[in-house]
Amino acid sequence: MTFCNPFDEALARSGLAAVFLLDREGLLRFDATWTRDAWGREPGPHAAGEGWLLFRDHQTGFVTLALVTSPTLVPSWPRADVRRFGTQAEAEAARAAFGVPPVTREPW
Repeated sequence: MTFCNPFDEALARSGLAAVFLLDREGLLRFDATWTRDAWGREPGPHAAGEGWLLFRDHQTGFVTLALVTSPTLVPSWPRADVRRFGTQAEAEAARAAFGVPPVTREPW
């Protein structure tokens, strides 16, 4: 895992349930909007532990990779289908299978 800066890495390691998305350089960056949205639907308490998720947007079919620092933070997502993976490599390989850009019209 490569984070965009030391703050984001410290936040990910702190145990607080949060969502991290890839930035334009392909580095993991804390996303306040996605995290607040998730906390609003699942206020916790949250178990500690990282997980790798793919989100398939219902409208566009675009597939987004995310790191979550709790397995209980994102059980589902109202605007996307969610798939869970055990490792970053597994999630990245699954996303790459959708092509460039990673888009699939088929619901999961």
